[in-house]
Amino acid sequence: MPNDQSPPAHRLSRRSVLALLGAAPIAVSGAAVALTASAEASSDPPDPPSGPPPPSLRPGGAYERFVAGLAARDMFSGTVLLAWHGRPVLVRSYQFANRQLNIPNQADTSFFLASLTKFFTGLAVTQLAAQGKVALHETLGRYLDGFPAAMADTVTVHQVLTHTSGIPDFSMSPAWQQEFRSWRTNEAAFEGTLSVIRQLTLAFTPGSNYAYSNSGYILAAAIVASASGQAFWDYVPQQIFAPAGMTRTGFFSGQQWLTDPGIAHNYGPRQADGQHQDLTPLIAQGPNGWNAAGGAFSSAPDLLRFARALQQGKLLSPAWTEVTTSGKHPISPAQQNPDEAPSQGTWIGYGTEERIVGGQHAFGHTGALELFVSPGSPPGGGSTSLSIYPDLDVVAVVLSNYFLSPGIGTFLAQQDRIIVSGHGS
Repeated sequence: MPNDQSPPAHRLSRRSVLALLGAAPIAVSGAAVALTASAEASSDPPDPPSGPPPPSLRPGGAYERFVAGLAARDMFSGTVLLAWHGRPVLVRSYQFANRQLNIPNQADTSFFLASLTKFFTGLAVTQLAAQGKVALHETLGRYLDGFPAAMADTVTVHQVLTHTSGIPDFSMSPAWQQEFRSWRTNEAAFEGTLSVIRQLTLAFTPGSNYAYSNSGYILAAAIVASASGQAFWDYVPQQIFAPAGMTRTGFFSGQQWLTDPGIAHNYGPRQADGQHQDLTPLIAQGPNGWNAAGGAFSSAPDLLRFARALQQGKLLSPAWTEVTTSGKHPISPAQQNPDEAPSQGTWIGYGTEERIVGGQHAFGHTGALELFVSPGSPPGGGSTSLSIYPDLDVVAVVLSNYFLSPGIGTFLAQQDRIIVSGHGS
């Protein structure tokens, strides 16, 4: 039963290694959920369907049955939310935010977002571009100091945001893996991560290829700081979270994560005795410089507030909203991974991806925290997703404190079928 009822690669892997804890490699990934306007549509998109929500999205419908079935098999723990025309029509929470204290997941529980955070980071850069403080065609050297000429004079802001810069993922670097535990403040972790990125060598000519890299979004945060005069972790709460009315969202410390009963812990796979190891102490060990690439926490209602604020022009004008959410670079099937749902076409945007499914488009991002607690074991961690289907006026939020194996893309493929086609309604 749900806890809450509320109708009212040699490309770099997107799951780049974050750290090695003994025999337990940790990975934070983010696959974007997202989804683009049909290329063949030459006229204005149709108005969203009116009237009541389809039966498949309502309580007792196909979507709830799908998630409840996973939870009944102990394959899902967390909260899902579906909104129709901006209003929640289904909110369900399953299992526990903190198993040791028997605290259930609830509608307003905050979850570690992993790379879904990139949605906020891309939006922050686009806000500054709209103000004339950042030019998307300019190179890194315009905004950041200390980078080698191969990066500073060739890599553009656009390439940083679209994973086409050629800069490898810093979290794969032995230097970062060796040093991150020594950092004690956000500032030290952020500057230390930038220092590691400065020492990397380009994997390909900027703009010539696509390889998902968390480094780009650390650089994006540095550009935000340079252009705004504020630290990234101050700018985003003031310019995105507060205007959107997001009260359960933030860059929480490891200590908050461990002690706040409103923040979900993340768990390992089911063990032979039916228990799940709490993995949170392995990852909540002080600052790691990860904030802009995957360090935010949020709740399902807050992510709906964010989606509505974005669509209503509260965070950017409609024209600039289109800039940040529309696809810029096609992603081939060979470059996709299990955190992306199968689609008719996928494009990377600025902190988003778009994909076409069943003739409809959507945009958003996913996140995955993937941890292996022992060699050969299934992964634990967490999976998250925000999907906005604008032509249907549907928003779907998935926040899980289990890792949805083999990746949240498999979950989203079923979500797409239910939302777009209404199968099983």
